[in-house]
Amino acid sequence: MKTIIRKTVLVALMLGTLTSYATGTTLVDKKGTEAKVELVNVKKGQRLYIIDSEGEILYQERIKKDGTFIKNFDFTSLKDGLYTLELNKDFQIDITPFSVKSGRAIFKNKEVKTIFKPVVRTTNNKVLVSKFDFEATPLQVTIYYEGDVIFKETVKGGNVLQRVYKLRKDIKGDYRVVMKANDRTYSNEFSL
Repeated sequence: MKTIIRKTVLVALMLGTLTSYATGTTLVDKKGTEAKVELVNVKKGQRLYIIDSEGEILYQERIKKDGTFIKNFDFTSLKDGLYTLELNKDFQIDITPFSVKSGRAIFKNKEVKTIFKPVVRTTNNKVLVSKFDFEATPLQVTIYYEGDVIFKETVKGGNVLQRVYKLRKDIKGDYRVVMKANDRTYSNEFSL
C-alpha cells in the first residue's frame, strides 16, 4: 500500500512540475521567406535550437527572460530539406519539425512532440531515476564510479519509468549516471 501511495505522489508531483513548464508554440509564415516563432511561457535559461536532419545544430539561443519569446527567422540560406526547432527545458524537450523548400519554411504543427527527460535525484547513498515516457521507449542507465562502469541496466515498462539504485556508503568519490532514450544521451554527475 505504501508503494502505491509513493508512486501516486511521485506521479502527481512530476505532472504538476511539468504542467508549470507548459509552453505554447506559434509558428507563422511571414513574407514567404521569413517565419515568426512565438514561444509562450518560456523560462530564463531554456535553450532554443534549430537542427538539421543529420543532427547538426545550425542555430542556438539561450532564452534571456521569462515570458513570451518572439523571433523572426530568415531561412533562405538553408538547403531544401527537413529540420527541427527544439525548445530544451528543465524536464522536457518540445520538438517542432519543419521543412525548407526554396528558402521557405513549412512547419509541421500536427507532428509536434514532447520528449520527457529522465530526472535524477540523489539522497544520501541512493540514486533515484525516473522518466515519463508515453511511447514506452526503453531507458538505458549506466552508473560510473571514477570513470569505471559499476552498473548497467535497460529499464522497460509503462508510462512512468522509475528505479532506485543504492550505492555503498563507504565508497566515496565521483559518480556519473548516463541515460540513453529517444536517440538522446543525458548525463548527471554527483559526489558522495
